[in-house]
Amino acid sequence: MMIGCRKESDNVLSYAFNDSMAFSKAERSFVGKFDIIWHGLNTNYALWDFEKENGVDWDAIYDEFRPRFAELDEKGESVTDDEVEGLLEDFLAPLHDGHLEVYLTNHITGKTVDVCPGESRVKSERKKEFEVAEKFVPSLLYYRTQGDLLEYRASYNALANAITLSLEYVKNKLETLTDPSDIEIYTSLDKELRNAVKEAEQGDVDRCLELYNEAALRYEYLNLPDLDYIDPKLIEYPVQMQYALFKGNVAYLSVNSFNLSPYLYQEFREQTFVNPSAHTTRVINQVINTWQAWFDAIQNLHEAGELGGVIIDMRSNKGGLVSDYQFLVGALLPSGGFHVTDARFKRGSGRYDYSPIMPQYVPTMETEHAMITEPVVVLCNCSTISMGEQTTLGVKRMENGKVIGTRTWGGLCALNSNETYSQNYSGHVGIKGTTPVYCYVPRELAITLDDQVLEGYGVTPDIELPFDVAAWNNGAGPDNQLDRALQEIKK
Repeated sequence: MMIGCRKESDNVLSYAFNDSMAFSKAERSFVGKFDIIWHGLNTNYALWDFEKENGVDWDAIYDEFRPRFAELDEKGESVTDDEVEGLLEDFLAPLHDGHLEVYLTNHITGKTVDVCPGESRVKSERKKEFEVAEKFVPSLLYYRTQGDLLEYRASYNALANAITLSLEYVKNKLETLTDPSDIEIYTSLDKELRNAVKEAEQGDVDRCLELYNEAALRYEYLNLPDLDYIDPKLIEYPVQMQYALFKGNVAYLSVNSFNLSPYLYQEFREQTFVNPSAHTTRVINQVINTWQAWFDAIQNLHEAGELGGVIIDMRSNKGGLVSDYQFLVGALLPSGGFHVTDARFKRGSGRYDYSPIMPQYVPTMETEHAMITEPVVVLCNCSTISMGEQTTLGVKRMENGKVIGTRTWGGLCALNSNETYSQNYSGHVGIKGTTPVYCYVPRELAITLDDQVLEGYGVTPDIELPFDVAAWNNGAGPDNQLDRALQEIKK
């Protein structure tokens, strides 16, 4: 009999929490960080059989990349963040899950780099489309000026809207001021607001909010109409919505993220926004009223036999809360849930320890409502992600549904919190902002009802139509994808 010994077993280390045995070496070693990522994903990643079918050899990746991370340790104090990020991208590039994101702290510089293989894939395969989709915000300005809308209502991002309105007010005020002290005050405020904008442009929304709220409190005595303290919960659950009723009674709704539940669920709302200020209450009511106007129009027109159809705009919607499903597609379907996909979960620490395949039902509206039988169209693009893709897939499954646009991102697998790790053996490797490595990992493999896995590929539209960004002209011109949706409904 032959016996082999090791100091510890990688299979039984707890990679989901800040376990000192698992993470201590990674504090000062790149190869230690590699070991956590490789073994953590080996234990917690839910797609290994799918990856194997697509030619990914995880053991061969270990043999290739561990020595390359060891070379960084040998290089010592001259390792740059760009080197670390480039190597991390190469290491993770073969993996298909659209949600997977890995954060790695460069202990030489103290900075953290993060890599999302799904984003790298979409960027490389559809660069021009991605560049447009990342900045795209649906606009109905053209249709409003053309007189095509019978009704219109919108809710806006609380922080972005407040900064925009405040900057405009300050600019106009400076043009009228003559007193040097007043000019100094408003110039200083203008500078502080612009510094907040810079932080948002660099991706640090939390810092932007912090700077804005400091300015709002500092200049409260000016009584500016839109310079209000903003509840951080409004930024944690941001929602931008537009409802419009087009001629022909076509009800349109665009939603930029799935954070509706904290606003539309009374119990959730009361737990989220404790003692809301007047400003917070206005933002909450704006979201509620916009959604309610869309829902009421659909129900009332359907009951009267006058509803032309429904358009749900999921373009550049990056997902969010599954409970929101009932407020869009779920508001068009009968109560009792909707079977959109099947799923298979991670159920142990071994690479292929999976559950049986099980049906997954998304929630539909439980309160009394009519099922919509008129045409339903969803619009999508390459930045339609996660719940945006589940919504797209849901409409694709409806007998009266159609999908128009371009192929979605390819991230349909759901995620979970650390609290449910023991139930799913996946979701996280490490703790974000605490451990030297953190991985955001899928808890399941999502499978369509025709046995397809769409991770890393996305949902294909029924009508593929590239977005005409030149004609759209930042909302000043027509939206060719929206126009096609209106045409399909009228047909």
